[in-house]
Amino acid sequence: MNPQQAKELLEKYRLGLCTEEEKNAIEDWFNSLNEEGSWQWSEDERNVFKEQLKKRIDKEITDEQQTPVSRMRSNRFLKYVAAASLLAVIATGAYFLFNRSDKEKEKTIAATTQSYKNDVKPGTDGAILTLADGRQVMLDSSGNTVPVQDGNVQLTNKDGKLTYSVNGEQQANEVLSYNTVQTPRARQFKLHLSDGTNVWLNAASSIRYPVVFGKKERVVEITGEVYFEVAKLVDETNKQPVPFTVHIQKASGDAGEVQVLGTHFNINAYDDEDDIKTTLVEGKVKVKKQQEEVFLLPGNQAKMDKKGKFTVVKDADITNVMAWKNGLFSFDNAGVQVVMNQLARWYDIEVEYAGGKVPNDRFWGDIQRNARLSTVLKMLEISGVKFTLEGNKVTVLK
Repeated sequence: MNPQQAKELLEKYRLGLCTEEEKNAIEDWFNSLNEEGSWQWSEDERNVFKEQLKKRIDKEITDEQQTPVSRMRSNRFLKYVAAASLLAVIATGAYFLFNRSDKEKEKTIAATTQSYKNDVKPGTDGAILTLADGRQVMLDSSGNTVPVQDGNVQLTNKDGKLTYSVNGEQQANEVLSYNTVQTPRARQFKLHLSDGTNVWLNAASSIRYPVVFGKKERVVEITGEVYFEVAKLVDETNKQPVPFTVHIQKASGDAGEVQVLGTHFNINAYDDEDDIKTTLVEGKVKVKKQQEEVFLLPGNQAKMDKKGKFTVVKDADITNVMAWKNGLFSFDNAGVQVVMNQLARWYDIEVEYAGGKVPNDRFWGDIQRNARLSTVLKMLEISGVKFTLEGNKVTVLK
């Protein structure tokens, strides 16, 4: 049984279409997560898994109150099992646990409990703010940084979010003053720009922006992965919308731009990723690279390869794209290197591949980003890939 077949089996259960043998296999597997001694992770690791499981299941149960599912039992335990079909990590685990003997199941579970020489905490909120005069301010997760005055703008760091409050108006001929917020590896951050736009930075990302925007245009530069909720802004002089442009920068130089008026979108432009992905959640945007350009509607994703050529995915997985902002790793047929790149950025670790070769395995699943690294590795090991962890180096074994 491959992962897709496992997902299909879980969907059959949700719809009440499983055979008795299939139903028993799913329920036995789910029970193994909850029975002490059957699931051999630590209590903290088990709680992380259950918390995510319950979050997804509760959402499904709420949805099902609007659209009842045929042949669904009323017992709450069975609702939890049925709704769990939406939790992709179950497909990863179930893939290896369905249709195996009890002895084989014990071997599979035990294989995920190997000891590591140490553990690594997950990333947290935090960033480095560089002011126009070159001063740098550390923005920590506690939000206790002393407010900083920059020109006629008040900066406040509170609850892990940097907010710009304008005192007075920007003069038409005034030279723009720029700030930069950069997140190191193992850090993420939010900021509220002076025009009302909200920005979320993933780990190892940055944004450079005017402290106060001009009246004719709004232009920012980003690296890494950034999510925008752009505020609509109208020029009071001519009553025209003020456009918002995002210039994408990579180590190789200018990587194109995204032009919007007011909308929600995510840009993934890490140097260690093959494609630059712009995914539109709400509104409309134009993605441009020299003479190439495409327009996106909600649910569309523009992929730009290293040659500047665009491919548009019309039905992108928004949940998967937005997982990082919502506190998750979300893998849907993700390759080993893609997964390890994400872990390297969030846990600030070095990744090495035994023998210099990247395994061909694929991953499906959701894992909370607040889990310790050992918990994440153990979940991934269910798929068959093995790891060692020593210091801040993870070795991916053949």
